[in-house]
Formats: sequence, structure tokens, C-alpha cells
Amino acid sequence: MTALGTAIVVLVVGSIGAAVDSVVFGSLTYLFAVLFVGACVIVAIRVHSDDLIGVVIMPPLAYAIIVTGVGYLDPSTGDGSAGLRNKAIDIGSEMILHAPILLTAFLLVVIIAAFRGRRAQIARRERQRALAQPPAARRRPAR
Repeated sequence: MTALGTAIVVLVVGSIGAAVDSVVFGSLTYLFAVLFVGACVIVAIRVHSDDLIGVVIMPPLAYAIIVTGVGYLDPSTGDGSAGLRNKAIDIGSEMILHAPILLTAFLLVVIIAAFRGRRAQIARRERQRALAQPPAARRRPAR
């Protein structure tokens, strides 16, 4: 999976969770949290090792897009009036109130990406060492 694919997956899955939570509970609650964090973890596990940096910066961006949409369309705080100032306050409130979801997803993705990046670096180093050996040394078994 590429970085773009992971962003699309997280946006779609997170948006579904946010839409269902907004309709059923009137606010972002457990379903959005589980789906957003779960999608972030799954894509961090499945992404190509070359795209790990993209996956690390993806949760805050996807979270901002989803929560901005929820704060604009269905704010859980404020009076819901149509003024630009009130919409900005509603969006800011949504982002602040649900920040633990973002922090959980971000920390898990960073841990997974660091672990996978380190493993990929070790594997790359081992391949380079194997290629640097003369052909005769590669054929003989190590004692």
C-alpha cells in the first residue's frame, strides 16, 4: 500500500465512523475513535517501508480534515449559528475535545513506523553486506 492509499483508507474509514457517531450520538465518540485509530494502525502495518514517513504525518492531516467537516456540518458544541466566527469556534472545539483520539493514533503509528523502519534498515544493511562479499565467500557455508 502506498502513502496515498493509506491516506484514502484512513479518510474513508474515519469519515464513516464520524458520520455514524454524529447521527447516532450527536458527537464523535467511540465508533469514530475505534475506526480512526484502527485504520491508522492497520495502514501503518501494511504500508511499503519506503512510505513510512508519509504514514507518520498522515494521522494529523486526516484527523484535521474529518473533524473540520464534522465541526462545520454537525458541531457538538456552540449554538450552531451560521456566522464564520461561530463556525471557526465550533471547528476548534471539535478538534480540541477529540484530541486524545488523534494522539493515540499518532503515537501508535510512530511506534509501528519506527519499529518497521529499523527492521527495514537492518535488512538493507544485511543485503549490502551479502553483496559486498566475494562470490566464493557467498558459496561456502559460514562456520
